[in-house]
Amino acid sequence: MSLPDPSRQPDAVAAFLAVAPPFDRLPPDERAILAAAGRVELFLEGETIAEADGQIEPAVCCIQRGAVVFVGQGDAPGLADARGEGECFGLGGALPGASDGYRAVAASDAFLVRLPGAAYAAMARRHPFVAAYFANCLDKQACRTHDGLGLDAAEADGDYLFTRLAGEVASPGIVSVPRGTDLPTTARVMEEAGVGSVLVREASGTVIGIVTDRDLRRAVARGMGLAAPVETLMSTPVAAIDAATPCFEALSRMTEAGIRHLLVTRDGEPAGLVTANDLLLAHGRSPMALLRAIRRAACLDDLVALSHRAGPLAAALAARGAGAATVGGILAMTAQGLLGRLVELAERRFGPPPGKWCWLLLGPAARRELLPGQGLDAVVAIDCGGDDILERAMDTYCRAVLPALAEELAACRLGGGRLLGPVRLSGLVALAAQGRDLDGLDLLPAVGGAGTMDAVRQRLATDRPDPGLLLSALSAVVARPTPLGVHQGKLAERAGGFAPAFDLDGRGSGAVVAMTRLAAAFHGLPQLGTVRRLAALATGGHLPESVAQNAGQAWAFFEGERLAARLAGQADPDVVARPGTLSARKRQECRAAFAAVEALRQALAGMLAGMEAGQ
Repeated sequence: MSLPDPSRQPDAVAAFLAVAPPFDRLPPDERAILAAAGRVELFLEGETIAEADGQIEPAVCCIQRGAVVFVGQGDAPGLADARGEGECFGLGGALPGASDGYRAVAASDAFLVRLPGAAYAAMARRHPFVAAYFANCLDKQACRTHDGLGLDAAEADGDYLFTRLAGEVASPGIVSVPRGTDLPTTARVMEEAGVGSVLVREASGTVIGIVTDRDLRRAVARGMGLAAPVETLMSTPVAAIDAATPCFEALSRMTEAGIRHLLVTRDGEPAGLVTANDLLLAHGRSPMALLRAIRRAACLDDLVALSHRAGPLAAALAARGAGAATVGGILAMTAQGLLGRLVELAERRFGPPPGKWCWLLLGPAARRELLPGQGLDAVVAIDCGGDDILERAMDTYCRAVLPALAEELAACRLGGGRLLGPVRLSGLVALAAQGRDLDGLDLLPAVGGAGTMDAVRQRLATDRPDPGLLLSALSAVVARPTPLGVHQGKLAERAGGFAPAFDLDGRGSGAVVAMTRLAAAFHGLPQLGTVRRLAALATGGHLPESVAQNAGQAWAFFEGERLAARLAGQADPDVVARPGTLSARKRQECRAAFAAVEALRQALAGMLAGMEAGQ
């Protein structure tokens, strides 16, 4: 009589693999094949699972219960890595990772599911996303499955025209001229309001027609007299729809009538205009419609109302699979648009500034990496041509305007940031050398006259902080150790010890941002965004391409976590307060991201050491 092998438990192994990434995304029949080849093993606390230099048959080990640590020997003692329940490691070169060259020890009583290397390799060939997960789980494209659970479903979502209402897309406010207005005056009203059409009203306020910029061009082409009243040119009557009409229906009515504008009404009263272009922009590209509406906003109330769209827009983009880089870029452009329009409105209210000025974005907005809830950092630079009297006038003007702008930015949900200035052009280099890890280097001219903007760009390109200061700051940043990952509910530090919580910004993406910013500035690279800077450093031969690419993925991962926490309304969105609640997949991603940050740190530390040795 033969007794069953207790290590062979295919049903139990299959059930475990069904919840252990990346095997959880395999078809059930594939998991069954793998489970049939697997074995369950028990190691008591402190027992060695594999020696560093042992001859081991290739296998993939999945931790069902307990924990495993990897320790170095000889010249490299100490903790090299740690894995917990639901995580995997390879033996005999079956998987990349810290298990190679280190002794694997059970940190507590551990049940392992050992999958033969040959069986794993065969399955990985049939399902490449499994091998990609262990090679680089941050590469979402490579790790993507085609099971309908990933980005496919999100990308298939194209329901904007059916879920948005015409009132949500319409430009706020009405621009109109009275009957009898001549054509030059009509054109000037449209130019000043930044619109492509204007309504014509009776003295009683009744809308009697609409004139577009196309109508005006046609009038000029036909040689119509400029003194002609606008009603000789207008289209009438004006087609109207209620604000609660779905965008699809509005577009359908335009198509049937052969028109491009509809008057949007609320409770029977004119409330705005919607164009075919607005609707098409809203169809999957609503950020452009929002930016366009911001440029057209007539007053602060309109801008405040429009700013409330930014949060839902970010959530919608994230739900459709957009990453933190895309969402952050659009939010930064929206913030820039709001600032620009607020500055224009301020100039109307306070009068034009006595000298030239240019508004520059600082920090995340300048890098196009703004997240929901972050305040807008900005500085105003002035150019008075060395005229002391004019500079004093600009100081006085700015002292009146800046507090008002700060309040208005707060009303537009962009408060809490820094609003600095006025700064002379000659003072920009000093500004760039200030802040945490010289974050003043992140400066983007955003609002102002074309000539002043060009002058500021030239200053920023030529007046750079002292290279010694940049190297000193970079040395301080790369001296900060990078964590190993999450183990047993805490953050395992590479230098030893555990932390009960960790900061996604300070320990993750912020470290990549700071190192990249300082390295790029030292090498004179003009790019602003973190990923662009990494690419430029690699292109210039200052970083290995793989290091730059992985660091970019790590930045995207940490920023994605920050974005998700903010969209979920988490009280402290940058802090992982309970690392023990992270899933096995998330722990794997954290480990890979920290490893990529560490590789960047080591590469830059090597560059600094090489420079020091060459002196």
